Parts: sequence; structure tokens; C-alpha cells
Amino acid sequence: MTRSEGYYLINPLLLDALEIPYSILSQESNPEEIINKAVAHIKEKNEPYALLIRKDTFDKYKLINNAKTSYELSREEAIKTILNELNERDIVVSTTGMASREVFEHREEKKQGHNKDFLTVGSMGHSSSIALGIALSKPDRQIYCLDGDGAALMHLGSMAIIGQKAPKNFKHIILNNGAHDSVGGQPTAGFDIDFPSIAKACGYTSVLNAETTNEIREKIKLLIRNEGPSLLEIKINKGHRENLGRPTKTPLENKKEFMDNLKK
Repeated sequence: MTRSEGYYLINPLLLDALEIPYSILSQESNPEEIINKAVAHIKEKNEPYALLIRKDTFDKYKLINNAKTSYELSREEAIKTILNELNERDIVVSTTGMASREVFEHREEKKQGHNKDFLTVGSMGHSSSIALGIALSKPDRQIYCLDGDGAALMHLGSMAIIGQKAPKNFKHIILNNGAHDSVGGQPTAGFDIDFPSIAKACGYTSVLNAETTNEIREKIKLLIRNEGPSLLEIKINKGHRENLGRPTKTPLENKKEFMDNLKK
């Protein structure tokens, strides 16, 4: 696979290796012809067919349901506040998309390095399970999972396993903006359900809420003192800044540095 702006992306080499036929859809191609070809192949061969779509092929989609919120913080502001409160040996596992990009940028800004963070690239919903595995194997380290509402909803059953295993060093933070922010801002059910009550029912020892900078600082101090598994839900506004960068390290580089840190 080739690298683009710090991330590995699916490309024809991977599809060739998997022996999956594909076509590339771009502004210059004939979409009807390509889609008809794909459908014909699927019907004839009864097997997958991939469409690779170049960036900017489609016009931007304007959300029909674009509800506005009036919370104090953006996700990036909340993440900065959280990271600034953690200790030197604490471990962070961040969910896919904008959250991991914002974690990376904050570390860059503070010149802190990236070996304390595992950026869950392209695996939506799995950050809490990854964090659980690390918490169980490294009971002497505090593990903080920075999750999103959409990701948490995708694998809600993970909270039951976390409660069952009950690692005392597991701290679950759900950044809830009621939207799939990294893929267009489509609404989730995040504002319509009660994450803390779900966590409590699953066996989490403490559940907390926050909406402001001061509340986050106060609740992080409680997370640090309390035995887990603990949950902190932070209500935030959706959106991100236009010039938000991407990690300059590859997922493989991130993994190696992270694993080296865990050995300490």
C-alpha cells in the first residue's frame, strides 16, 4: 500500500493482492458504464467488486438534519483539556477519525512525542476493546480510551465486556457531539440515550458527566483517583477546524513506538 499524508489508504495494489476486481471512479470516468460493469460482474461471478473513488469526485453533501448545539467546547478543545490533565505514564487510546488527528496535533504542539498514544486508524468502534486489552495486560498503567458517541454506539456490547472484566485502571471517556463528525456530520443517537446509565448497568464502578473546561478538569481528577472501570461522558459541539492536519507518522510507526513505551 502507499502512504498519503501519514495514513495508509486502500489502493489497487491491495485489491490486486486480494484478487478483488475493481474500477476507479473519477470526474473523468463514465459512472454509469463503471457501475453497470460492477453489477454485471457481481451477478455473473457472485463475488465482490470494488469501486475506488478519487477525492473530490462527488460534490459536497449538504446535511438535511444539521442541528446546532450550544455547548462550551469543541472536541479538540475537550481533548486538549483532557491530555493536559493526564500523568506522564498514562496511556491514551483514541478513536478513529478527527479525534486521533486532534490528539496527534496536540502532542506536536506541545512537543511531547507520540509513544503514549495509540491512534485507532480505520477501526471505528474498536478503541475501547483495544484499550481494555492494554488495561488488562498493563495493570500498573492508567489507560484512557478517548471514544466517540458514534463509535461507542457501533460496538456498545464492548461496555458489557469492560464491566465484566472490571480493570481498575480503565478510564472510558466518550466525547459526545451527537454526530458522525469524521464522515460528514450525520446525526447519531448519542444525545438520545444515556451513556452513563448504560455503563453503570454494565458494571462500571463510577460514571461522570462534563460539559465545560472546569468540569472536565474536575472529573479527570476524579478519574485519576477512582478505581475503574469508570466512564466520563463529555457533551461537545460537532465540527473541526479546516486546517486540521493528519499524523505524519504511519500506523506502523505509531504501533512500534507505542509498544516500546508499553514495555517500560
